[in-house]
Amino acid sequence: MPELLGQQEFVSVPSYRLMSVRDYENDAGVGFEEALDRSQTEFVASTGYELVVNCASDLTPVAVRLEAWSGRPAGDDGWSVPQVFELECPTGLMVISIPTGGGVDLQLPAGRGIYAAEVVHRGREEKVTETYRVRMWLVDELPEYDEDDD
Repeated sequence: MPELLGQQEFVSVPSYRLMSVRDYENDAGVGFEEALDRSQTEFVASTGYELVVNCASDLTPVAVRLEAWSGRPAGDDGWSVPQVFELECPTGLMVISIPTGGGVDLQLPAGRGIYAAEVVHRGREEKVTETYRVRMWLVDELPEYDEDDD
């Protein structure tokens, strides 16, 4: 049975209704416009390097909880249908942030690699705190980068 290895929560008023989750070393711009467009209809999209969350409100605080797991955790009630993506994480240091600054980070215990990221939400339609949860677990090693290949 998978175990929760760590978690971090970030609460903020999301400027432009956006929040992102990415590895510290990933370029936040690669594929961003396309992911932003997809997040308008799906609430979340991925560039393969970054998750883009389109929040329902930019007037009230929104909570995002990032969880690191030893494997895929079991689902639970009270959340939306999970959206699952794979992210390349060259350091394993994940950053949750908003476009105008501010954020928190969480070091994934398994370090660098390719991670599954399961994203769910609740409270988008109700008059309660809008909350997102991102569960991540290692699914594969990240190939070594060889500067000689350039």
